[in-house]
Amino acid sequence: MIAVIGAITVSVDVRLRPPERDAELQKKQDNEALRQAGVEPDGFSQYYERTMRQQASENYWDEVGLGGNRFGGYDPVVAEKDTDIRVTNSGCAYHVAERLAAEHGKEVKFISVIGDDAFGTAAKYELEKAGVDVSAVRTVSGSTPVSVEIHNIIGELQFQRENSSVMEWLTPDVIDENAGALEEADIIFTDGTVPAETLNYLSEKYSGKSRIFFDPGSIEGGVRFADCGMKAYCVLPGRMEAEAMSGLQVLGMDQLMSAGEAFEGRGVERVIITLKGSGLYYKEGTQSGIIKPERKLTFAETKGAGDVLTAAVIAASEEGEGSLEAAAVAGIEAAAEFLKDVIDERPY
Repeated sequence: MIAVIGAITVSVDVRLRPPERDAELQKKQDNEALRQAGVEPDGFSQYYERTMRQQASENYWDEVGLGGNRFGGYDPVVAEKDTDIRVTNSGCAYHVAERLAAEHGKEVKFISVIGDDAFGTAAKYELEKAGVDVSAVRTVSGSTPVSVEIHNIIGELQFQRENSSVMEWLTPDVIDENAGALEEADIIFTDGTVPAETLNYLSEKYSGKSRIFFDPGSIEGGVRFADCGMKAYCVLPGRMEAEAMSGLQVLGMDQLMSAGEAFEGRGVERVIITLKGSGLYYKEGTQSGIIKPERKLTFAETKGAGDVLTAAVIAASEEGEGSLEAAAVAGIEAAAEFLKDVIDERPY
């Protein structure tokens, strides 16, 4: 049995579309349309249209109390009805538990807390439907964690806000309440949303009894690992998360090796550092190396692939794969399958 500990998060992902920004741009578009229709644009009508658009923009911002054009000469987008907005259940631990049960057929017990809202109830139901034991998911007063991300027109993260205060309820008492299941677990997986006090308590009680796998899930989770005294059998950060966890810059091969040695010095036996769409670095004792996928992704969105890889590595480890390299290969193959339909092209 595999015990998974971490947050259930509702993710709101907003991706902006290129707006029609200024009057000059609109004028060029109008003129081109007229020329294609065989009509030479009239200079006065162009000026009139441009002036009216600019005045409408300034009137809007005056009405909301900001005054004038606030976008450096560009007309603001007041309302974009076709913005790409996705609302999904997410969180590293959530995805790993779901994949272990639904894709790998593992017996999984999920230990977490959710708010007494519809978001938490729906996410808990989805895990249960995937075959995850959710009897240890505690409902408390408050909001299930919500993460809002706004990406610009080329996919870069511009704004993020998260409400995860309910995770403060995931205390050492919750670990004690589930002592029976944790004692039976072959592997305990946890992510960086778990409070530092609970991570420490978990590792003190079970690091000598079960193999503890840790994926920070975020840079913040990496910092939490660095600052607390948690012990882990295997860590699975991304490159930037590895920097937060080790305090080292992680770019080239030499720096990857240095980070691996830093983790080893902290008592970690197995290290996997994922490199976005370019594969991973692994280290186990004197064995280390880079495993690359057959298809390297440069521009594509690879969000979620890291959790797929983590689940595959845990499943392979639970099945008794002899080496970390073999488990890492299983992870790369699972991530490649997850990303097989992703289009890799420059988004601008």
